[in-house]
Amino acid sequence: MGIDNLENLTELSSEALPAYEAALREGCIARDTDLPGVDVLLRVGLLEPSPDERYLQPVDPRLVEARLAAQWRTRAWQLELQATEVEHRLAPALGLFMAQAQPERATPAVEYVHGMEAIREYVSRVSGEAAEEILTAQPGGGRPAEILRDVLPYTLGHLRRGVRMRTLYQHPARFDSPTKAYVQTVTEEGGEVRTMDEFFERLFVIDRTVAILPTGDDRTSAAVIHDEALVRFLTDVFDRNWQRAAPFAPTGTASASAEIMPDIHNMIRRLLIEGLTDSVIARRIGISERTYHNHLARIRESVGARSRLQLGYLLAKEEQLNGEGEVPVEASS
Repeated sequence: MGIDNLENLTELSSEALPAYEAALREGCIARDTDLPGVDVLLRVGLLEPSPDERYLQPVDPRLVEARLAAQWRTRAWQLELQATEVEHRLAPALGLFMAQAQPERATPAVEYVHGMEAIREYVSRVSGEAAEEILTAQPGGGRPAEILRDVLPYTLGHLRRGVRMRTLYQHPARFDSPTKAYVQTVTEEGGEVRTMDEFFERLFVIDRTVAILPTGDDRTSAAVIHDEALVRFLTDVFDRNWQRAAPFAPTGTASASAEIMPDIHNMIRRLLIEGLTDSVIARRIGISERTYHNHLARIRESVGARSRLQLGYLLAKEEQLNGEGEVPVEASS
């Protein structure tokens, strides 16, 4: 005889052991005994009927152990065989499933593209796959006419298939004729373009799932970001700048000057107070150094400074008197 689990063995210490001890002491016990635990001993195999079936005789625990171990090994082998059979029987269904399943692509959080041509091709490809929105930040002044001419058909194609496009430039782009013509065409098709005074990095965000930005001093490599948290952060930076930027409605030079010249001059003032060099300030604003020096001359004249050093001193003093970081725009601007 045998048992199906180990729970019965835990009862030997409380009820079955005294009955087993009595059987060992007497050599046997009556078949109809009322000693507690006898039924457990029978199920375990520590008691068995005598040849004439009138008594119950004790059995050597080592024999019981060997018998039970053999039974459990047989059971384990049967279960292992059943497990193998399950795998074998499901194999045809697994083959059908794997044939239809799309292979998973392990996409790194950040990957790099090197070379201007490779970067342009990559941006063009992922932009062409956009389904909802393309965000673009283009620092500096106006963009070269040949580049605008090349990208215009792609931009219009995105807009006409329902992709929202938002583009940020710096204020000096408002004075560039090719850029104004480009913006005019794009906005007529539903594109949105704004400008702001502060410097920002070049950035592309496609469907809020992929972000592309330049790396290195020479800007000939780009980081392609797939990480959800990083893309969300960069998108938030763009949205914050977008809220502060001014809509770019292509107008005449005089109108553009009245709209954004105060912002440009305030930006130059802040950067002068920070102690940046003229070349760095010009780059951050997105204008040539020659144009920058024209603005600088107007600012010097407005505050009565005879030199750049005196200008920095007067601007810092004016800021201290105002008690705030932003300096009022001069009336002459």
